[in-house]
Amino acid sequence: MRRHWLLLLLVPVTTAGSIYFFSRFQDRKYKSDTVIYTGIASGYKIEGGNNDAGGNWNATSTAFDNLLTLVNSRDTRQEVSLRLLAWRLMQDPMRLTRPAQGVSNVTAAFLEELLGGPTAETDKLLPPRVRSRLTGNTLAETMARLRAAYQEGPRNPVNKLVNSKAPLYSETALEGITASRVKDSDLVQVEYTTTDPVVCQKTLEILTQVFIRKHKELFTGQNETVIGYFDQAAQKAYQRLQAAEQRLLEFHQKHNLVDYDKQILASTDEKQLSADKYNQLEMQYAGAFSQLKSVETTLSKRGVSSLKSQEIIRLRNQLSGLSSQIAELELVGSTVPGAPARLASLKQQAEQLTNKIGDAVNSEYASSHSVQGVNVKDLLGDYTKNALLVEDLKSQLNLMRQQKQTVAGQYNALVPLGAEIRKIRREVEVAEKEYLSQMEGLKQSKLSQQNGLLASQLRVVDPPYLPTRSTGSKLLLLLIGGVVGSFLLTGAGLVTAAMLDTSLQNPAHAAAVTTFPVAGIIPKPTRPSAGPPPYAKRAEDHLARHLLLKFQHKASTDKPYVIGVLSSQSAEGKTEVCSSLAASLSEMGINTLSLFPSDHVLQIMPHDGIQFYSPLQGLTQGVRVEDIATKYVPGEAVIIVEFPALLESTYPASLLQDLDLILVAVRAERSWLPADRQIFQSIRTVTKAPIEIVLNGVLPEYVAEFIGARARPTAAPAFRPALPPHPSQPLLN
Repeated sequence: MRRHWLLLLLVPVTTAGSIYFFSRFQDRKYKSDTVIYTGIASGYKIEGGNNDAGGNWNATSTAFDNLLTLVNSRDTRQEVSLRLLAWRLMQDPMRLTRPAQGVSNVTAAFLEELLGGPTAETDKLLPPRVRSRLTGNTLAETMARLRAAYQEGPRNPVNKLVNSKAPLYSETALEGITASRVKDSDLVQVEYTTTDPVVCQKTLEILTQVFIRKHKELFTGQNETVIGYFDQAAQKAYQRLQAAEQRLLEFHQKHNLVDYDKQILASTDEKQLSADKYNQLEMQYAGAFSQLKSVETTLSKRGVSSLKSQEIIRLRNQLSGLSSQIAELELVGSTVPGAPARLASLKQQAEQLTNKIGDAVNSEYASSHSVQGVNVKDLLGDYTKNALLVEDLKSQLNLMRQQKQTVAGQYNALVPLGAEIRKIRREVEVAEKEYLSQMEGLKQSKLSQQNGLLASQLRVVDPPYLPTRSTGSKLLLLLIGGVVGSFLLTGAGLVTAAMLDTSLQNPAHAAAVTTFPVAGIIPKPTRPSAGPPPYAKRAEDHLARHLLLKFQHKASTDKPYVIGVLSSQSAEGKTEVCSSLAASLSEMGINTLSLFPSDHVLQIMPHDGIQFYSPLQGLTQGVRVEDIATKYVPGEAVIIVEFPALLESTYPASLLQDLDLILVAVRAERSWLPADRQIFQSIRTVTKAPIEIVLNGVLPEYVAEFIGARARPTAAPAFRPALPPHPSQPLLN
């Protein structure tokens, strides 16, 4: 980032200048808002239906989400845009801006200035001919014409205007309307910001009207389908119930039934009672008949032959008939008209016949003798009573037998009707339950609809106002944001580029990538007019001192120290490294000989310390460096041999075995490639000389890091400590 400080300065300044240039003439913004009371969270609701489940937080949140979505819906914006355009077409700027009573000239001028802009803009969007055709006598007529024109298609000017990006009357412009709930209350705040204050206020007024109407229609009509379904279903269920009840009524009428359950129960009880009574009468009849036979037997032994006379038998038969009639009338009771009088008359006749039979029997047996200790008169009385009882029981038994058969017939007629009447009753019950269920659903739907009507009563508690001042300009904020953002983005880009850079600029990174230690560096040259950098000489001296340390590990003292300068590619700075080393060593008084290839591209002036050799000579097996040198080189001298580019030319491979040190010149701005790594791995197998790197073109910050930074000189004189006298000198008195 220090290296590119100019870029970090120019980019934010250019960005700020661009923002200011393009934003200095931006339109002023005016903001207005309105507050609407909804009553969703705490409003009154009708209990019942599905309204009881709407009091939780989720339901309230969903209701507010639906409300806010309806405000920002596309259909709402389209209608508001058309109504706003209709209002604009119906305005008369001269009439509106004319000072009214109680309005100052300043206010009138302000309104005139505000209304001038939208009119001019409308003239541009809608030509006067089109405006005259769309404008009606009333606002409703103008709105109808605009709606019809909008529905004609996308080629119509009104459709183009609404669907364009016009700043005031388009649907896109109304996207700036924001609606939000005021904390946790029942209030919804709607805000709108635009370039015209009058249009801003009018837009909110029209939006409020359209939104409240749509919300009411939504709540009113959302249950219409459900109510219609339940209404039809209830009518069909009622018809089925009526049909089932009619079949039940016809069944009762057909079989003369009032209450089948009670009737079958009463018939069962009556059948059982008649059977029990019949059995009881049979037992009584059998006893009375047996007793009568016993008396008759006793009387027959006495020789009473007159007992069998025709008169007594005739009276007995008459008494038997009267007894049967009396028993029938007693069973019928008072249900037959005149039955009580008839019953009393028959009883009187039976009593008379009983007296006659007694008189007849008494006249025949006037004797007072007894038979087997029994008075004949008493025996005849018993006979008369038994005869009457037998006849009475016989008649009752006959009637009870008939009644038993009648009751059994009624019971047998009612029993088969049970399955059919249960089926009809089940149909009635099912139809009744279905009808009640549909009626309950209809009631719940109507309750929900009524609750929706109550909930849809939105009220404007804070109407939109006419903004007289524009909102604060965001130019300063844009400038600050642009400067900071561009600076951060540029800095991040530079840092990212540096992190992604695989070049060998940093000596530590070069040593890690190449696996060779860095012997020295050559600083990146500055501009020619500025001359060499001040730290170039220090870098050269640093490399020379490093070589002096290497000389201490010389294997043979009678042979010169041979340094090979290699590179995998051309133009890596080998010649510069050789020249720098030769110059530094010569300054230190070390005899130096530089050997350059004969096909060297650079023009080098030969002298005593420079010679040229043919790289092909170094290919012969056993050739040494002393063999290609044309003059004698003493053992304390240094020979610097420059090799051709290893990956581009033929190099003297035989000379590698004579090298005491290999310096690899590498440009700092390039990357270390696999080919470089492979060629030097091959060279390692040929020679035992250590291989070190010399970076060429290192940036200044890495130079100071590698060779060390020199301290700044101070103004104070250097501290010179007092030294003791030399021991060889005499002490001065």
